[in-house]
Amino acid sequence: MRLIPRFYLGKVEELLLYSGSRRKPAMFLKQALAFSITIGFLLGFLSGQLAIVWPAVSIAVFALFHGLLLLAVDSRTRFVENILPDALQLIAANIRSGFIPSRALILSARKEFGPLSEGIILAGKEMLTGKSFHESLQYVTKKIKSDMLETTMKLISRGVVSGGQMISLFEETAVDIRRKAAIKKEIKANIVVYGMFITFASAVGAPALYALSGFLVGTISRIGGSANIPEDFTSKVPLLKFGIDVSSDFLLLFSIAAIIVTTVFAGMIIGIINSGREKGGIRYIPILMTIAFAVYIAAGMIINSMFAGIVPR
Repeated sequence: MRLIPRFYLGKVEELLLYSGSRRKPAMFLKQALAFSITIGFLLGFLSGQLAIVWPAVSIAVFALFHGLLLLAVDSRTRFVENILPDALQLIAANIRSGFIPSRALILSARKEFGPLSEGIILAGKEMLTGKSFHESLQYVTKKIKSDMLETTMKLISRGVVSGGQMISLFEETAVDIRRKAAIKKEIKANIVVYGMFITFASAVGAPALYALSGFLVGTISRIGGSANIPEDFTSKVPLLKFGIDVSSDFLLLFSIAAIIVTTVFAGMIIGIINSGREKGGIRYIPILMTIAFAVYIAAGMIINSMFAGIVPR
């Protein structure tokens, strides 16, 4: 693990912190690397192509661990942003009841608020130790990666420093967050058709076309190989040259690579449409990839069965 770059190790440590995991980054990387190498070796050994499958699968599984970590961070972020208005209104209600801000924060840290409650308690304790309201609110975002939460804490702290009423700041901010969430839902409903089109194109349309192109190339190659046309005649009529210098293995690898790239970018685009983040689309990538490969295999079988008695073998 000494060969791992520090910036990469620091990035993994940051992701583990924001995901709520208590694992050490070195331990996480060791487990991910060992598991990915083992899975890659087993699949390569079973497929009979160890030299190709082993490194490819190992890299894919290792990347999958990072994708799952990003999903955990994104899931935690969305949970906090959904319950943030309730927490702000509860803090405002406690302050209105006569509690000092530090006590109001601590009393507002309910279990149903999850990771946000930990940040609220930490901010309240820092305030009790003598730190200012502005400095204490920064601790709410210490273990949560959320631009909305960070912006909210900055606006509230600046508003209090500028002389604004604390109760109004918490309540009005909560109302603004709910209004913004309602607008996002409305926009999402209006552009859902684009997500459906991208899903169909990447998981159904593209794999079917790849299967059809593979069949056509193989058919033309077989026809060109079986046709007995004199060379002097083909030199006069170049269109009669049926041979295609593309192997079926190369076309298969190209189709697999194209399906992987297409589904990855399609999942990221769907994530942007649904949640506004590319990371939100990581969860859709395995689903799209599974459907795409199933369609590719099924389309190839259907096309071959339809033209089995027509095309020469």
